[in-house]
Amino acid sequence: MGKIGFIGFGNMGRAIAEGFLKTGNFSKEDFIVSVNSAESKEKLQREGFKVASTDEVVKESEVIFLAVKPKDLPTVVSQIKELPLLEKKVFISICAGVELKKLQQLFGKENIKLVRAMPNINVKVGKGVWALTFGENFSTKDIEKIKKLLAPTGLILEVEESLIDSVTALAGSGPAFVAEILDAFAQGGVKLGFKYETALKIAVSTFLGTISLMEEEDLHPAILRDRVTSPSGTTIYGLSKLNKEGMKGTIVEVLEEAYKRAKGLS
Repeated sequence: MGKIGFIGFGNMGRAIAEGFLKTGNFSKEDFIVSVNSAESKEKLQREGFKVASTDEVVKESEVIFLAVKPKDLPTVVSQIKELPLLEKKVFISICAGVELKKLQQLFGKENIKLVRAMPNINVKVGKGVWALTFGENFSTKDIEKIKKLLAPTGLILEVEESLIDSVTALAGSGPAFVAEILDAFAQGGVKLGFKYETALKIAVSTFLGTISLMEEEDLHPAILRDRVTSPSGTTIYGLSKLNKEGMKGTIVEVLEEAYKRAKGLS
């Protein structure tokens, strides 16, 4: 595969690049990046990334990530849509709320290969989630090639575009919700007598171990819960409080609110 281009290199663009690097299949020489600010350009160059104009990124890359803010996308596309051989490129948009139809209209061409993607920040460590909706100009071979490129960085889901906003709430915003819950566990540990740093290590290890056990044994959450819960034991008393406070319902409502906001961006 040729070079991978990034137009925009914020938190998510960087996470994708670092996820690729972590696989060992890529080096920084495989990437070419376009950013606006001189400060960002200098920083990336010091880090060993090739920084170029938007035109150069498109010309030199086989796959291009459109990783700018949605409001900046029309300007970016206007700069590149008349470049030659665009039909030989793959453009992967991670711009929240921008539908494929809108992206197609911005390019003004019918033969462009466009992907709408929703990755989450965990792609940085190879444990991310990718929701992908492919445009009309992809062969089966093309689709498999893109999936193969992204697979080392996380779970790959090919979804109907109508589900992208759902994935945004569940997986895109999910790491922030999990982090908030972990912080609550750690604060609870402080109340029980631990220093915060120790309590957080215990919480993170507990979460990681629980997830690993569920994955290894293919367990439904309820089965694992019941394994840990004994009659009149500590766990059932804690679960009773969770249920009384409506923890599950609150989490569902949190996801619904995030989904509504994602829809509002579309």
